[in-house]
Amino acid sequence: MHNLLKTVGQIFLLWLIYFISTWIVEFFHLPIPGSVLGMLLLFLLLSGGIIKEEWLALGANPLLKHLSFFFIPIAVGLMEWGKLFTEKGHLLFLPLVISALVALIATGIVVQSLIKSRKQEGGSN
Repeated sequence: MHNLLKTVGQIFLLWLIYFISTWIVEFFHLPIPGSVLGMLLLFLLLSGGIIKEEWLALGANPLLKHLSFFFIPIAVGLMEWGKLFTEKGHLLFLPLVISALVALIATGIVVQSLIKSRKQEGGSN
């Protein structure tokens, strides 16, 4: 019973962060989804030590375990756009490939610079 209450409380905390970020997006008319702002807010709270990882782990684990179920509505929604994808899908291919390459290259550059800076600090790990 104690773990159930703890899990529900942690899921509520995650929902509260989402709710606040959605409100901020609507209030300030920001051009990003509330869920994206919520992830950034959660990252900042975790990075700053304001929220500890163990405060969310018990509630996040069931959500992560069943993450694929959250994508089912998206997949069903995409099926309704099938005609558009068959007619104009070739126009989407190039931007998707370019954006994936940019993400891979940027990640590689960041990782290499972090490794290089760590070696310069004297640690060979």
